[in-house]
Amino acid sequence: MLVQCLSSMFASAFFGMLLKQPRDTLVHTSLIGLNGYILFLLLHQSTLAYFAAALMVGLLCELTARIKERTTTLYLVSAIIPLVPGLGLYRTIMYAANNDYDQALATGSATIAGIGAIALALTIATVVFTKVRLPVRNDSPSERN
Repeated sequence: MLVQCLSSMFASAFFGMLLKQPRDTLVHTSLIGLNGYILFLLLHQSTLAYFAAALMVGLLCELTARIKERTTTLYLVSAIIPLVPGLGLYRTIMYAANNDYDQALATGSATIAGIGAIALALTIATVVFTKVRLPVRNDSPSERN
């Protein structure tokens, strides 16, 4: 489990590097990705786990973006990578290629449910933070005196 967690953290960081994400955002991105993956593992990798982990990742990305005064997608695109059910998609295609349509249908429907849960959770996180405004820092020279 430790190897999976470290891998998820490095996956987020390296994906951010691949997308030329600013270096000062990589630590936050990798920690958010790690937290989401830990929650996903703790909830036993179910559809609910996809939803809860993606909601946490979305909320943390929104919060971090507001605090650091950056865009949310800067953090979100890389931080959500450990939760993307790529293995499920791969297995679905492999079962279909091997004419095991029952298993392909079962795996594919579970994968699509996970993808839908992620999409719904990220949408909810965005909607929640459209109503939240953090205090604006005013660092004008006239107010520092």
